Amino acid sequence: MKRNIFIVATVLAALVLVSTIDAQVMPKNKGSSGKQKEIVLTTGDLKESYKVIGIISARGGEVNLDGLNDKLKDTARDLGADYVIGINYFNYSGYVYAYGTAVKLKE
Repeated sequence: MKRNIFIVATVLAALVLVSTIDAQVMPKNKGSSGKQKEIVLTTGDLKESYKVIGIISARGGEVNLDGLNDKLKDTARDLGADYVIGINYFNYSGYVYAYGTAVKLKE
């Protein structure tokens, strides 16, 4: 049991580090040229001005953070968001949950 908790904590810590780096490195995508715009996920905040759209969440049945992040991105995209900030992950009763704040950058 302790080993499973350690593995989950390590995976989540790695994801936090990667998502923070991605948010700082990835360029802003305005969604031009007809492609779906990429939603950026981060556990931190943004330096740019933004408008809060709302709190979003996702639930997964196993520790599949890629699938969980895709659900967050799809929900944010449907709301017209550019970023999901302040993401938190937790495990409860056999499910992995994620939630964050969907935001749109101010022009």
